Amino acid sequence: MKAFIQTSVLVNLGLYALGHLIPAFSEFAATRAWAMLIVGYAVLTLLLFGWIVRAATKSPMQFVTAVNGATAAKMLTSLAIVTYYLVAVGGVHRIPFALGLFGAFAANTFLLVASSQKISHG
Repeated sequence: MKAFIQTSVLVNLGLYALGHLIPAFSEFAATRAWAMLIVGYAVLTLLLFGWIVRAATKSPMQFVTAVNGATAAKMLTSLAIVTYYLVAVGGVHRIPFALGLFGAFAANTFLLVASSQKISHG
């Protein structure tokens, strides 16, 4: 779990920094919404990984259910977040927000699934 936390922190710090380095994205990356998005995905990923780790000790079926459930939870959460942002906030940063959300979702989901595969083999 400690290695996963360290990797998650590095991945999410990299995403945060990358947002500031991309010229077309840097204006949005300077907003509080970008920082909250990155921190939110990091926390959600850590919580879901904890669920997967606990399920791995029980049965293979519960492990598979946890991995699939974690991915579904992240997708539904992403849908809710992007819908809320576009309806409630909208504005100039709607495209960078949606693209940044997808990038954070993809990176954290890849990390979650790759780490879950290590649990199932080890």
